[in-house]
Amino acid sequence: FARGAEIPCALGISNEFVVLLDLGAKEVVFNCFCGDVIGWTADAAAVKIFYGRGDHVFVRAAEG
Repeated sequence: FARGAEIPCALGISNEFVVLLDLGAKEVVFNCFCGDVIGWTADAAAVKIFYGRGDHVFVRAAEG
């Protein structure tokens, strides 16, 4: 994650958490409380989610 690797994940959003799940490895690769999200920017098929003290995670929709 710190290297900026791109991996296929499922995005989960609830009242409490934002999570990215690697379904192949059956692991959580990112999670934060919704209250820690400080903003986001959106493009046609991508969202950059800012959390904590300005860190971010980039989420892009799969082709097709």
